[in-house]
Amino acid sequence: MKSFYLGMATLSVGLALMARHNTASGNQQAVHSFGNVRVNSDSTKVENLVKELKKLKPIPKADFEAKFKKEINGFKLTEAQAFEDQETGSFASANYAKDGGNIYLMITDGAGPGSEQVKANLLNYLELKDIYTPEDKSAVKNYKGWLVSFDWSMFENDGLTSIQYLEGNRYAVVASANQVPIEELENFLNSFSL
Repeated sequence: MKSFYLGMATLSVGLALMARHNTASGNQQAVHSFGNVRVNSDSTKVENLVKELKKLKPIPKADFEAKFKKEINGFKLTEAQAFEDQETGSFASANYAKDGGNIYLMITDGAGPGSEQVKANLLNYLELKDIYTPEDKSAVKNYKGWLVSFDWSMFENDGLTSIQYLEGNRYAVVASANQVPIEELENFLNSFSL
């Protein structure tokens, strides 16, 4: 009889622990509850990344400019510029063109002072995830390990698309395209790296 009560007690404790610590499966967002405090695992992941980025030194201007490939998927580099600022960190811009379409990149190095920009971007994408609907022609989805923003809402009328994401767990990238469909922009970025 003692073993029956011991088994029931063990089962009860196990069920209580499972109920207290909710886990996510599949595409669900992991949120853990501890008493009255809720912890969002995506937000925690962002905070941990920012702590590590603050420890790094921003990339020098010449090294930043040298990272841009001359050609990606038939798009040729037409210009690249990098800048250094003690207060905001390093940032760069580049333009790639092909057959009347172009892709303009604005990139912030998340190292040092740039970590706050990376944090703001990633937390913004988490908020947008709850707002976007399929009819918006915009989406927040997992890309290169992070939730990021895809927007093709202005393609039909103006030929504009954009993807905002985190490259290499360090660089905040805004890729704006003119006359380039969202799928082609994504393929370009799949081949782009810093």
